[in-house]
Amino acid sequence: MQRRNTGFRRGTPSLYHHLSMFKPKFTTRVDNVLHYDKTVTFRSEIIPDKAKGTLSTSLLYSQGSDIYEIDCSLPLDSFYPHSSNKKKELKKEEEKKDKDKDGKVSNFDDAFTAVENKRLSPKWAYLGETVSKMSYLDSSDDSTMIAMSKNGSLAWFRDGIKVPVHIVQEMMGPATSYAAMHSHVRPNNLAVSDFGLSANLDTLVKSQSNGSEVDSILKIIDNAGKPGEILRTLHVPGTTVTHTVRFFDNYLYGTCSDDNTLRFWDTRTGDKPLFVLTEHQNGRLNSFDTSQVTGELFVTGSSTGVIKLWDIRAVENATTDLTHRQNGEDPIQNELVSLYHSGGDSVADVAFSETSSSEFITVGGTGNVYHWDMEYLFGRNDDDNDDEENPFNNTKTHNGSSKNAAPEELQGQCLKFFHTSGGRRTSTQQGKRNTVAMHPIIDDLVCTVSTDSQISLYRPLKLRS
Repeated sequence: MQRRNTGFRRGTPSLYHHLSMFKPKFTTRVDNVLHYDKTVTFRSEIIPDKAKGTLSTSLLYSQGSDIYEIDCSLPLDSFYPHSSNKKKELKKEEEKKDKDKDGKVSNFDDAFTAVENKRLSPKWAYLGETVSKMSYLDSSDDSTMIAMSKNGSLAWFRDGIKVPVHIVQEMMGPATSYAAMHSHVRPNNLAVSDFGLSANLDTLVKSQSNGSEVDSILKIIDNAGKPGEILRTLHVPGTTVTHTVRFFDNYLYGTCSDDNTLRFWDTRTGDKPLFVLTEHQNGRLNSFDTSQVTGELFVTGSSTGVIKLWDIRAVENATTDLTHRQNGEDPIQNELVSLYHSGGDSVADVAFSETSSSEFITVGGTGNVYHWDMEYLFGRNDDDNDDEENPFNNTKTHNGSSKNAAPEELQGQCLKFFHTSGGRRTSTQQGKRNTVAMHPIIDDLVCTVSTDSQISLYRPLKLRS
């Protein structure tokens, strides 16, 4: 067990509020851990214990077909710091109670102490499949978690039952023409399939290839009355892969495809998107995510390392605005801000915070994790706001450039934190999707997993108040 990576921590001791590392051991034999795909996500439950001074939660970790639940115990004081002398005295008393047998005080570095010497057994198993994505269902009575396999199949799992309770099985595999094309042109760069859940968890939309090189498929699936029942099937013409699906609310969702087009749909309407956004300026669109806090913002990431933040209201309005389209030009759809990864590091994945309206993370093809905070941008726009038509994009000119802030200034102000991970590193996007998760309840708590199974749990240092 290698819970602490000394060399890594020696180089960056001041960059973290807290950091804990853990390399799990397993009851089943694992001959080559690098061979297995891995993903990670959090459960949403948290258990504060004032008597022990701890805050307990758990994460879900998949390795191949096996899914594990790993408990972690964090110092309560690291999330709710004492501000008065009286509280500091109480803290000292609690620390005395929290000392272990060796006389050490529990701290964030010991988050995985309870499991560090144990061999873990799978909580669930999706036999015959390789898990590529997991999503925890925090308010479902029927199921606990949904897992997607690399071939696009879905499985619903429940606490106490190791095998799936519902399955949507797909036959897409190595024999399909899509799989052959995918493996030769851009091997494993993008997820073959994806799924998104509506805000109320009633509906799921999954994407997949149909084995053809002319279109991809969306399936709208029930996740309430009859989980796993396919309600409708939609074709996305002209695309080979729709690699990302994300909901804005209970009905509106967006899809990102290999033709560099985002399509925006409503589960209640017909088989055509409501409107589209085509982005051909910065390489291939690799990733896309929506803010569940605002329901209006979304972010895209490209193969050239460019990240763009958008307001869906502005994108939709541009499709009906004919001001600059006298001769049939394409709609002018401007982003709120454009950022970038250092060194042109491709954007393999993006994820909005579920606790903040202004924060999101992006994952580079190298595994680096960038933490962004748009509070500076939003605050600046509020001060300069004279245009009520686009409440977030008020410092933009007609061609999308910023009137008041240079790109370097925005980059420096909005990049909140940079995490370089501690495991083995690669220079491709392979395996980088769904390997970083933000806790849905606890602010700024992030988990990453590297190719060699090293799990890192950390909170970034806030460089600005």
